Amino acid sequence: MPLLPPKSRSRVVGDLACQRDSYLRTLDSEVTSCIEWSPPKTNGSKNSSKNEGPAPGPGKLYLIEFTDSVLFPEGGGQPTDHGTITPISSPSVEPIAVNSIQRQGLRCVYHSPQPLDPGTRVRQEIDFRRRWDHMQQHTGQHLLSAIMDKYDNLESVGWGMGAEGDINYIDLPRKPTDEEMQTIQEKCNEAIRNNLSITVETPDDAKSDSLPEDYDKEKGVVRIIKIGDIDANPCCGTHLQQTSHIGLILLHHTQSIRGTNCRMYFSAGDRAIKLASSSIRSLRSIGGTLSSGMGAEEVLGAVKKMSDNLTESRRREAKLLLEIAKYEAERVKADLKSGKKAWVYRSSGNLDYINSVCFEVKDTLKEGGIIVLASGEKKTSGQVVIVGEKKAVEEFVEKMKGVVSGIKGGGKGERWQGKVIEWQKGEIEALKNLVES
Repeated sequence: MPLLPPKSRSRVVGDLACQRDSYLRTLDSEVTSCIEWSPPKTNGSKNSSKNEGPAPGPGKLYLIEFTDSVLFPEGGGQPTDHGTITPISSPSVEPIAVNSIQRQGLRCVYHSPQPLDPGTRVRQEIDFRRRWDHMQQHTGQHLLSAIMDKYDNLESVGWGMGAEGDINYIDLPRKPTDEEMQTIQEKCNEAIRNNLSITVETPDDAKSDSLPEDYDKEKGVVRIIKIGDIDANPCCGTHLQQTSHIGLILLHHTQSIRGTNCRMYFSAGDRAIKLASSSIRSLRSIGGTLSSGMGAEEVLGAVKKMSDNLTESRRREAKLLLEIAKYEAERVKADLKSGKKAWVYRSSGNLDYINSVCFEVKDTLKEGGIIVLASGEKKTSGQVVIVGEKKAVEEFVEKMKGVVSGIKGGGKGERWQGKVIEWQKGEIEALKNLVES
């Protein structure tokens, strides 16, 4: 990242317009600096934040500072805002879309696809739907953590906001019981209904152990987010003004992580409503497909019954394949005793089937010969197993590689096993002809 001009007359992060008034949607501001920057090439999005849009492709970006910002720079677990900037002197031009605003020390930096000269007056406009979603999730997390802090060993040790439409999580020292999760959810939504005031304070003596290393506390602003009289925590993010604006909080499920820790998933506000509505529609659709009732218990019962039936069907299939393998083995024994190489092919066969045939003919193979077993169909993957005399197996493997492309495998002694990545046209027939030649 290139160095910005050493001096700046821009407001510091912590005192931005978006942080002073998180409901503000537009702001007129002025460019104070603009630096050209070529982002480093990356291998896809492996190292990019899941909260961000697509990683920038090859090309130039311009790092722009303004006197103030209505768009929030990524931080505190909250993703960057999206929005536009439009030169006020040319309001008819196409607004410049900006999807990445980052903090550098105390400074708020826009990553713009177009340059703007210092001194240019612009109008910043925020994608407020995205901001509102972020505030509902972030303020919801503060409230949820405050409620859980009152429980033994349920203090939050970390959190992550899901990408748009996805669920969020909070990391905890232990797994809450089902009863605790139900009670915590009820208490959160009671606080939401009580419409507690949410305020921001910036006391000079504010303390925080979570400030980034490059944030100068002496020159910056430490913000304390207060939810009624139940919570007061430092945070740089944008927050709602009252708990009723969270809408609701839904707790989803838990997952064990890092040994004893637990990750609890949740959603808030409009995102929670959309997820719940989608789940209800999916439940009804599944119920219709299974010809069951639409209630959760009815659908669950139908799914369990289907799962049990599938397990039983697979058990029967395995039993039938074993019986087929025994019949096939009798034919193979006859071929081997007549001095021929034996060919076994079943398009739907699996390794269990192949091994069953091999087991049935192992005694006959001691008298000599080889057996070649194959599975799969054209344009699909498959398996090849060759069993028999060591020298005969090795010689056949070399010949086989001339008719079957894309086969990889290995083995020692009397058994060679390989996988065909994709059977090509005519290869199965060619392998059969090679065996029977």
